[in-house]
Amino acid sequence: METKNRLSVRGLARVGLVLATCVVVFFAHAQQAGAPGSEARTDTGPLVLRGHDGEIHAAAFSPDGTHVVTVSVDKTARIWDAGSGEELAVLRGHDASCTAALFSPDGKRVLTASADKTVRVWDAGNGEELAVLQGHKSAVNAVAISPNGRWIVTSAWSDVVRVWSGASQEQALLRGHKGQYFVFSVAFSPDSRRVVTTSSDNTARVWDTRGREMAVLQGHAYYVTSAAFSPDGRRVITASWDNTARVWNTDIGRELAVLRGHGGYVHTALFSPDGRRVVTSSADKTARLWDANSGKLLVVLRGHQNSVCSAAFSPDGKLVVTASPDNTARLWNTADGKELTVLRDPHRESPSAPRSDAPRGSTSDPQRGRAGLGGNIAAFSPDGKRLLTVAQSHTALLWNVNTLLGLPDTKESRNPDADDEELSDEPDRQP
Repeated sequence: METKNRLSVRGLARVGLVLATCVVVFFAHAQQAGAPGSEARTDTGPLVLRGHDGEIHAAAFSPDGTHVVTVSVDKTARIWDAGSGEELAVLRGHDASCTAALFSPDGKRVLTASADKTVRVWDAGNGEELAVLQGHKSAVNAVAISPNGRWIVTSAWSDVVRVWSGASQEQALLRGHKGQYFVFSVAFSPDSRRVVTTSSDNTARVWDTRGREMAVLQGHAYYVTSAAFSPDGRRVITASWDNTARVWNTDIGRELAVLRGHGGYVHTALFSPDGRRVVTSSADKTARLWDANSGKLLVVLRGHQNSVCSAAFSPDGKLVVTASPDNTARLWNTADGKELTVLRDPHRESPSAPRSDAPRGSTSDPQRGRAGLGGNIAAFSPDGKRLLTVAQSHTALLWNVNTLLGLPDTKESRNPDADDEELSDEPDRQP
């Protein structure tokens, strides 16, 4: 196993090839700057966010769902109006491909990560660069900000994770993942007190913001590529290239459940908003829903013709959206696994044959924000009214969820309790 997992040029290249097609997935008031970049929406089609000169690597909604940020191989980030699709600001300053982006919890700042080894903090209102976070020795592949807005955590293609306080002051180094290995992802707990990291050393680790290692989540047999806390912060779900996902107690690092059934790498795993279910995405071309307590398989979501790179619940937990290099995103009913609609980029031709995990181009890998060429992104807005998708393209698409479901559109906030009865909140069927 040691030979299998030791970092090498060949190993890093392989990781880049697999991850680069899978970008998950994961908040701003901005003033206008630059020419409009949208195309008009048809009655049933999406708004097209057009302006980047290279493939989009990551995209995210603002906390209130009114704006979107995208980052690209073209070294820029762009802020868009989610209602009209208008380009509001272009954030220039990175010297290499941008790899991740997100808004601060108050929506006033945008954070962008780049292969230029930096993270930059921007004013979301006027596009002004506020700070440059420097210190990493390789491309930054992930960035997260704590829910209280006080801390920023960053990782690069190395074994060192950095925690920053305020705009730019380095607070702590998280050292513990084995040398000659690298970190894939970082995420904060809901209470902002802990960070979970995943690594090619086959572990995930839980830390406090001062750099103290609190738990080692050890049990996977291959790379652990993503992790997320449960809504109450008491559990962590991890996804691994050993074809499993695992649920852990965050206090002592005890394994609570092993989710077995996928026939390929598990790319992502997330809890439902109520913490009762887990959705996983896999290279076996499926996403799956599981009982988060028992690990029991509930539903298999079949339909994609290639690896499923990401999967995410709607805010009410009644829908799941998945994204794949087969040039589609798909919307599913979580109760019975029914495919509700297939979303295709009208500006790209569907591939004539299923692609492998290898991307066009090179290097690295979202969701929630890792570096890579060729992103496959799908995410709900915080109110569940819109979907944001990117399919290895220079453009991002914004879809109206009610229109996709054939429901009357409304300008008012969506009330999850008023949805059709057929979108039951209880998953009650196995495949």
